[in-house]
Amino acid sequence: MEVKFLNQPKEIKLGDVLKQRLKEDFRNIYLIAGMLKDTGMDEMYEDLQNARNDKKEVNVYTGIDRKNTSKDMLLKILAIGCNLSVHINTDESKVETRAYIFENPNDASYIYVTGAKFSSGGLYENDALITEIKYQKEEKKLFEIAKNNILQGVLTSFHKIDKDEVILLAEKGEIVARIIDRKIPKISEMYGTSEQVIGEQVYDESTSTAKFNFDDFEEIDIDFDPVISVRKNVELETEKEAKKEKQEREEMLQSLKKTESDLDKLYGKKSDEKENKKAIIHMSDEIDYKNMTTLIIESNKIIEKGLGAGEFKLPKSLAENMTNFFKKDEVKFEIIDNKDNSVKEDNEVKIIHTDKGISIKSKVIIDLKLEENDIVRIIKENDEEYKCEVIRKDTEEYKIWSCYLVNSIKGNKRKFGVI
Repeated sequence: MEVKFLNQPKEIKLGDVLKQRLKEDFRNIYLIAGMLKDTGMDEMYEDLQNARNDKKEVNVYTGIDRKNTSKDMLLKILAIGCNLSVHINTDESKVETRAYIFENPNDASYIYVTGAKFSSGGLYENDALITEIKYQKEEKKLFEIAKNNILQGVLTSFHKIDKDEVILLAEKGEIVARIIDRKIPKISEMYGTSEQVIGEQVYDESTSTAKFNFDDFEEIDIDFDPVISVRKNVELETEKEAKKEKQEREEMLQSLKKTESDLDKLYGKKSDEKENKKAIIHMSDEIDYKNMTTLIIESNKIIEKGLGAGEFKLPKSLAENMTNFFKKDEVKFEIIDNKDNSVKEDNEVKIIHTDKGISIKSKVIIDLKLEENDIVRIIKENDEEYKCEVIRKDTEEYKIWSCYLVNSIKGNKRKFGVI
C-alpha cells in the first residue's frame, strides 16, 4: 500500500486526477461528495459519460441542497446510466464525506480522500490536501476493507433515487429546477424579503448580496390612464391570485398523492405500508368522515393552568363530524414525538365532548408541551386504540406534513387534513 499527501493546486489538481482515472481500466467507480454543485459536475460530466460508454459501473453519492444542486443536473447523471444516491443536507444533518474510489480487480486500485468540495473551484483552484492511497493487486483484501468501511458510512446516510424522485425533490423545493446566471437583482434582494418555496425554483448564481442601487438605472416615464378603474384592477389582481393559489394547491396535491412516500424514504423515514396505500388527501367537500382513518391538524395553544389546562382541542365545526372517529370516552394513545422519536403510551386518554367541540386530555401530551401550530397526526387503529404523532414545526418533516393541511376550520385559523 502506498500513501501520498498531495497539495492542490501546487502539486496536482483533483479534477485532472479524476478525469485521468475515469479514462483508465477501472470496472467499479464510486464518487462520494457531501455536497454536489452543478459547476463541479459540469467539469466531470463528459468524462463520466465516456466511462459509462466503456461499460464502467459509476456510482454517484451526493449531498444536495436547494442552492447548489439542480434537477437538470441530477437527471443528466441518471440519463447516462449512473447509479445515483442522495442525502438531503439540512441545518441539522449534513454530510461532509468526500471520497473517490477506483476499483480494478486485475490491477492496482485507488482511493482518494479530500476536503475539497465537488465544485469547479474545489476540483481545480482551491487550496486542499488530497490523500491518494494506492493498493496493489495482491493487496485486494486491504482495499476491500477500506472500501467497505467508507461505503458502510455512506449507505446509512444516502438513499438511491430515480427520475421520479428527482422530479419530486424539485417540486418540494429541496433542489432547484436549474441554475442560471442573471445580472438583474430579484425583488427579495431589493427589499430584503424571504422567498417562499412553492414548486420548482431557479437559482441564480450571480445574485449579488450588495444593496440595490436605484441610481444605476435610468428613469422611466410611465403613462397613467385615468380611465382605468383602480377598483377594477384590485378585483382583477385578487381574482388572479385566487386562481393562482388554487392551481398551486391542486398541483401540490397531485404530487403528494403520487409520490409522497418516496420523499419519506429520502429523509430516512420508514412509512407504514398500510397507511401509504390509503394516503389520499381529501378536500372539505369530498371528505367521508364516517370512514376516515387519519386526522392531521394544527395544534391549539396548550394552556398549563385553569379550565381546559393540558387539552388538545377540536373545534365544534370539525368535532360535529368526528362521532365515528371517537366512539369511546376513554381510549389508548401510542404517542410519538418526531423531534427525538420517543414513543410513550397513555392508556387513559380522555375524549371530552363539550358544547365547544372535543377536548383530548392526555398526561403524555401535557408533558410534551405542544406549541401552537405543531402538527398532530392521529391514526385510528380501532375504536379503543390510536396512534398519535407530534410533528414539531422546527423539524424537516414539518414541511412534508404541512402540505396535508388543505382544509380550513370555520371560525378558526387552524387547518386540517383527512385521510
